[in-house]
Amino acid sequence: MAPRPGMASAMMPRFSPQRLISHVEALAGLIGPRGTGRAAEARAASWLCERLRALGLSPAEERFRAVADMNWFPISAAALSLSGVVLYPWAAWLAGLLASLAVAVLWCALTRADSPLRLLLPHVASRNVRAAIPPRGRVERRVVLLSHLDSNRCRFAWRAGKARTARLGSGATLAIYGLNGLLYLLGAASGWKWPYWASLPGAGYALATLLLLIAELGQPYSPGANDNASGVAVNLELAGRLAREPLDRTEVWHLFTGAEEVDHRGLKLFLEREKGLREAWFIDLEGVGSGELCYLVEAGLIRRYRPDPELLAVAEQVAARRAELGVSPARTLVVDEVQTLRRLGYRAITIAGRDERTASLPHWHTAEDVVENVSGEALVQAAEFVWAMLEALDRQEG
Repeated sequence: MAPRPGMASAMMPRFSPQRLISHVEALAGLIGPRGTGRAAEARAASWLCERLRALGLSPAEERFRAVADMNWFPISAAALSLSGVVLYPWAAWLAGLLASLAVAVLWCALTRADSPLRLLLPHVASRNVRAAIPPRGRVERRVVLLSHLDSNRCRFAWRAGKARTARLGSGATLAIYGLNGLLYLLGAASGWKWPYWASLPGAGYALATLLLLIAELGQPYSPGANDNASGVAVNLELAGRLAREPLDRTEVWHLFTGAEEVDHRGLKLFLEREKGLREAWFIDLEGVGSGELCYLVEAGLIRRYRPDPELLAVAEQVAARRAELGVSPARTLVVDEVQTLRRLGYRAITIAGRDERTASLPHWHTAEDVVENVSGEALVQAAEFVWAMLEALDRQEG
């Protein structure tokens, strides 16, 4: 793959494209698809720990329980909606309440990567890897470089080229589940028969959705070369450089999370345990090995979220100063871990590769997300931009 537009061919990179691409090959090629809680995700964590130790760092591996697949959230919502049509003849009020709960469950999944029913869903064992590099002098601030280890399934709709369809479908599903819940409650309160019959098309939609989601559980996992072996590769190379050339005043944490593709459980656990990072800056690396390198000014499928204003200003300044890198602002429909960070009030921004045609990561959640579609030069571009951001943050006053 050719370098991204705007990257100067004469630029002498301070990062090796061959070494960066070798990390992607190790993760997406040798280890392969890294489904959440699968053996390959565990092998990726072990591989990463070995690489970090070779840099002279002391990585920590943290294990935790995560929901087994992102589909279990909408599956539970569809099942709740269908419970209305089943229970209504015997318990109309209960049917209305359960069917209405489907909206809350789906909304929580779309906007929080979570569910009020989480403890009842199938779980797997996942893991994080983290390492911290102190500055030359006294620690005055902290930055967390974030990238996820796991890869997603090859999805039917939640994939490159279908992001806009997924957005419309999610909105329609929320509306249909909400309407059916209201119909059951109306019937329970009035004793009328027609609300039940009017709910049947919506129940049919919920049944079709349920069957599709269950069928998707049989889909293979994507190799995840761009999403997100590329982010891990850049994060790892930055760790290597920082081990040799630490910043003056800024401690940098390198966090490689598990379960990003499901419920962001690895990140949430990290935030619960590391209370001292409440004021840290978080830079998330997502799919930076292909497409146009961007700093995201808006993201999200249903409920949009924006980066921290201070980090956004730094990204804008670096993009202007390093114009040869060709990094630009962008909006996307993809959801990443910055959704969780911003919702919880943390200072965060996403650096991502973007396919302008699809408003998503290139080859997002497809079988085409392979090493051959990742560019070493694009990885260098991302590493250079993030390094420039780290230097700018280290120079910040206050």
